[in-house]
Amino acid sequence: MDIVKLNNEENFNIFDFELTGQEMESIKTLDTATSSFFDHRDPAMVRWLGERKAG
Repeated sequence: MDIVKLNNEENFNIFDFELTGQEMESIKTLDTATSSFFDHRDPAMVRWLGERKAG
């Protein structure tokens, strides 16, 4: 078996697990509905981002 085929098979195997209902509920609690970086709705932040130069 060549290495590419073996790697592809290993990569596909990332889907060979199941989460329990409790694990799914735990994952749901991680969503705080806020940005970890900045508030995209904050006018001051939007203005600051608009003033940045690319490059």
